[in-house]
Amino acid sequence: MATAERLEKRKAQRRWTDRTGFLVERDVMVGAYSVRRLRESFKVSDSLVNRTWPVRIHDPCGPAPDVHNNHKSWDLYDLEKGRDAELSLTNVCNQVIHSWIWGFAAGQNGLGLDGIFVSSDKKRKKCLYFLSVDMLVDLFRSMGEEDIYHIEMIRDEAGEMKFTRIVGRRFGEAVVDTLELPDGLKQALRDL
Repeated sequence: MATAERLEKRKAQRRWTDRTGFLVERDVMVGAYSVRRLRESFKVSDSLVNRTWPVRIHDPCGPAPDVHNNHKSWDLYDLEKGRDAELSLTNVCNQVIHSWIWGFAAGQNGLGLDGIFVSSDKKRKKCLYFLSVDMLVDLFRSMGEEDIYHIEMIRDEAGEMKFTRIVGRRFGEAVVDTLELPDGLKQALRDL
């Protein structure tokens, strides 16, 4: 939640220093890692995991980015033309965590933060992603406000427990899901 609040304030920030850039990069990087870690630990609801996040894709228009030119990413991608797309939660996080290219986009009149440009080591030859501040704030805030209230698991053939369903809601919201018990559990409860 704190990361979302700090990023939201950066939209209107007038003064930008090297330290500001460091703080924003740290917030986004740690936030993306935290989201991915929670996802991998099954502490995120299925609805949030299955949600897609809006991004803008820019195609390459020059040589492939490498260690000698990645600081000139503005010349390597067509930033005038882009297309809207959606990425999964995991893909957004991976683009940030594995970013080969990282850059800030200023708001109107060069003030404030509008978003970040990222491209992972695997995607750098194919495209550059623009992640808006609004999308990042929504992602981090959605994660911070989520309350997991129901988990279903089943044991597989090897005896390992597997998550089959994780249900969450925003803190303070009423439970709107109607939970359906698996048939085996219904029968076991009837047999009691």
